[in-house]
Amino acid sequence: MSFAERVRSAARGYAALDRRIWTLAAVRGANTMGLSLVLAFMGLYLVTERGVSGLHYGLIYFTANMCQALTSTYAGQLSDRIGRRRLMVSTLLARALVVAGLGAFVLVHAPVPLLAAVIIVSASLRGGFEPICSAVVADIATPADRVAAFGLQRIGINAGWAVGPALGGLLASVIDYGLVFFCAVIPLFVSALVTARLTEPPRTAAPSPAAGDRISLRAALADASSRGELLLLLLCALVFSTVHIQLFATLGLYAKSELGLDESHIGLLYTINGVLVILLQVPAVAIIRRLTPDRALVLGCLIYSTAFLWIGAAGGAGLLRLAVVTATVGEVILTPAQESTVADLSDPSRLGRAFGLYGTMQMIGVAFAPLLGGIIFDHLRKEPMAMWGTLAGLAFLLALGYARFGALNRRRLQGRPRSGP
Repeated sequence: MSFAERVRSAARGYAALDRRIWTLAAVRGANTMGLSLVLAFMGLYLVTERGVSGLHYGLIYFTANMCQALTSTYAGQLSDRIGRRRLMVSTLLARALVVAGLGAFVLVHAPVPLLAAVIIVSASLRGGFEPICSAVVADIATPADRVAAFGLQRIGINAGWAVGPALGGLLASVIDYGLVFFCAVIPLFVSALVTARLTEPPRTAAPSPAAGDRISLRAALADASSRGELLLLLLCALVFSTVHIQLFATLGLYAKSELGLDESHIGLLYTINGVLVILLQVPAVAIIRRLTPDRALVLGCLIYSTAFLWIGAAGGAGLLRLAVVTATVGEVILTPAQESTVADLSDPSRLGRAFGLYGTMQMIGVAFAPLLGGIIFDHLRKEPMAMWGTLAGLAFLLALGYARFGALNRRRLQGRPRSGP
């Protein structure tokens, strides 16, 4: 079968997905759009208008990301107990109210510690939606359809990011920034209403709490630690988040300070990333199916490594754009392969726990990414090949980690019993 035929087959696979998977992708798109209307500019507001230092700004978002990491694990496990839809709807409604409250505090110039507390609560509530939504996708999709199903979720999220910041910037230019928060509440409420109408799929009955199914991070980690291949996959997910966020946490800073690009050129880089995620996801599914997810994980990391080397070699916007295109190709291959693999390795009765723990690892990586990028930037900013070569080396080591995971996973499939977190 030619590659074009594989792409057409992948497109037909998308069309055949359960309508609930399409609905969840739309919900994620609307939710992301609403939040990015305002949160994409929150750091700028805190630093430029409220006089928050870079250190304090970093501490606020580090705390917010770590709280979201913890919430993901507990919410995922709770969804295995009480059901997923109820928890997702409650979280969306609660976050809509929190976002409205944050807008009111911005309007009245509330104290920065109060704003920080509300930002942390908002991030924590995100941990009560995203991993559960992924668990629902895994509940609904057949194993053969999971790569396409998770790819569709990435399309929804990136479509939201493509629209949200641009629309938010436009609104903030004509009305007070605090009022934009109330505009953001609308898609959050719509997302909650649409989610409430979903038919929740039947789930495999989970063991009773007496059988050891405790809601705790320690219990989830202990279960994962008993599975070498699963623990390695989760650790790789943490490192991948740290690597991936460098395209946002470090690239913009480097492009402006060292290459002299202005905000419009930097914004275009992120627009390229968001648009290409949407356009390339179907061909990426064809590639993953051709390679198998295990090998796709390795390929995705090698592509990231190449992209970082090109950033180091870039003297201007042209090669930098090519590097972002390359990194995006790695992203659309690696991310759905990773999520579908988490589902495939996990106990069907504990998919909430599995994706909660996966979300925890991701957010720990996100929390530490700016710190790692900042250290590398401070010490190597005048030696671009050394700076970006260090990150390329980290991506290459991650490829080796995924290769080891693939070997362990194939050994499991050859005869070891299947259990999950």
